[in-house]
Amino acid sequence: MEQPRIQYAQTEDDVNIAYWTLGEGEPLVHLPWAHISHLELDWLYPDYRRWYERLADRRQLIRYDGRGTGLSDREGVDSSLDNSIRDLEAVVDRLGLERFALMGLVHSGLTAVAFAARHADRVSRLVLWCSYASPSDYYDTSPKLQSLRAVAEKDWDTFLELSANLTLGWSEGEQARRFAEYMRECFTQNFARETYRGIAESDVTDLLPQLEAPTLVLHRREVAFPTVDNARALASRIPNAQLILQEGTALVPFLGDTEAVAEAINEFLGEG
Repeated sequence: MEQPRIQYAQTEDDVNIAYWTLGEGEPLVHLPWAHISHLELDWLYPDYRRWYERLADRRQLIRYDGRGTGLSDREGVDSSLDNSIRDLEAVVDRLGLERFALMGLVHSGLTAVAFAARHADRVSRLVLWCSYASPSDYYDTSPKLQSLRAVAEKDWDTFLELSANLTLGWSEGEQARRFAEYMRECFTQNFARETYRGIAESDVTDLLPQLEAPTLVLHRREVAFPTVDNARALASRIPNAQLILQEGTALVPFLGDTEAVAEAINEFLGEG
């Protein structure tokens, strides 16, 4: 597939959000992973590109950069759960999508849950990849994560290196190095600080019982955090939720057994 054309949507608070669409069919909105997002650079990485092409094989895939990241407006914006919902609303409204499947990854699972609870009539199905509902579910599981937040305040290069290794798995040395360079282009040090503060203030636990859309909670067993116990707790609180645990250590779905992830999503969406 050719690189998709970058377009823009404007939020209600006048922030320009970059997005693209790929493929045809029923829409799946693939949320950005909070601050780690860059539509143009994504397409230059073979693993990312294959992942998007696989998901767009049977449907229309929609991706966007949240405010403060990638190709979207970076100046004068702040990271919060409400603003992440505004970004999503701007894109789906710009595309005229009345109803669509929604996929949140790790931190953006918070956005996916909040949007699905607020707009139950618009979300047909919900996919939550390695997600969590409360910051305590995520940060309190490991001293490493708590230390990482402190490193983000003081040593940018070390933060990027540690984040990449924690995300991809410590055995992926060369890929982790490239991923660290990718993250450097996605967001600034200041925005990373703001994002972590915003995440720490976001808790969607009380919204989980309100979800009406069939939900797939998809998680890898060997991912250090969020933990498998977090995934089980998340699924147990959502009506009509299905939990699938797969093998692997990478927190990103485009590494490891990507085909197993795509097959699970396709089957859940009714197109496998």
